[in-house]
Amino acid sequence: MDNNYNNQNGQFNQAPMDPYNGSMPPQGGSKGKAIGSMVTGICSVIPGCCWIWLGLPLAIVALVLGYLSRKNDEDGKGMAIAGIVCGIVGLVLVIINIILLVVLKDSAESLTEWLKEYSQQSALFIK
Repeated sequence: MDNNYNNQNGQFNQAPMDPYNGSMPPQGGSKGKAIGSMVTGICSVIPGCCWIWLGLPLAIVALVLGYLSRKNDEDGKGMAIAGIVCGIVGLVLVIINIILLVVLKDSAESLTEWLKEYSQQSALFIK
């Protein structure tokens, strides 16, 4: 028997019925925050290595959206967790870059010279 067609009324049902208990399947909830967290978290990892001014806001947004998605118990649990993890990784990379800036700044004659040397020596820096 086709569950999409109701023989009594001659009309199609909106969604297929569950054959075990006769109820409608649950509809998907909002995944917007989870998706946003995952996307910004992934996008924070590479800039976290090279551009701290771009990596830091992306990592913070990923952490906030992931936390809000998990707090509100929305759909997309795996995406929210992935966003939180990638946001943490991006934040750690930004912190490492800030520490390197502070520590290695003293050995360079000026910050602009050091930034020029750093951008030329960095393997991940995109020219």
